[in-house]
Amino acid sequence: MELHVNNATYEVDVEPEMPLLWVIRDILNLKGTKFACGIAQCGACTVHIDGEPVRSCSYPVSAAEGKLITTIEGLSENASHPVQHGSNTRYHSAVTVSQARSWPPYRC
Repeated sequence: MELHVNNATYEVDVEPEMPLLWVIRDILNLKGTKFACGIAQCGACTVHIDGEPVRSCSYPVSAAEGKLITTIEGLSENASHPVQHGSNTRYHSAVTVSQARSWPPYRC
């Protein structure tokens, strides 16, 4: 299966129903997207798919095939985007990816 993540293309061999979150974190080794509740309620796993926020913990990887996926790492190549700073907490990571396209202003 071919995935387009942060302006790069990856070929992954995973089960189609595997949550996108696990592919991002465990297969692609992009650790900025977090796991927290596991039921798509808290937003820690939020990524953008074709520009729209999606909870990746409950989104099957097969549904993301051929779409543009942006994680927090993809907001800038050198971590210079304002919302990438301090994203090591679950809450901040979720909010930042969800709101990244609307910066400024950024309000919690």
